[in-house]
Amino acid sequence: MFKVFTSVLNPKSKPTKLELNKISSFMFCRWLSFNPRTILASNQINYYYNIPVENQYELIQKAFAGKIKYIQFPKKVSNEAHKSVEYLQEHFKITEEKAKEYLEEIDKDELKMIVNAYSERDLKR
Repeated sequence: MFKVFTSVLNPKSKPTKLELNKISSFMFCRWLSFNPRTILASNQINYYYNIPVENQYELIQKAFAGKIKYIQFPKKVSNEAHKSVEYLQEHFKITEEKAKEYLEEIDKDELKMIVNAYSERDLKR
């Protein structure tokens, strides 16, 4: 599936119907959203999700092939980062969204202290 995604950036690429049918429209849009130049097109495809995948592929290929060289794949969030967000939420009594912002800004030593305190507490339970 991801090879077909990257082939959309090559103007000479022609995947088969079978390959195109393997594409999930949601994942295709999510992948496109990782580039600032393609995020609006991704939003439009999400809005009109019932457009056939072949047409979605062709639309993106005609608009962006040869103009964009690479789009990064979404990375899996580690369990450790997820636990850190949970601990920050609990410690500061904030929402998950705010905790993710805190995670980017907080001093590493302070984060380590908070994570150690809450993980020790969890081990005692």
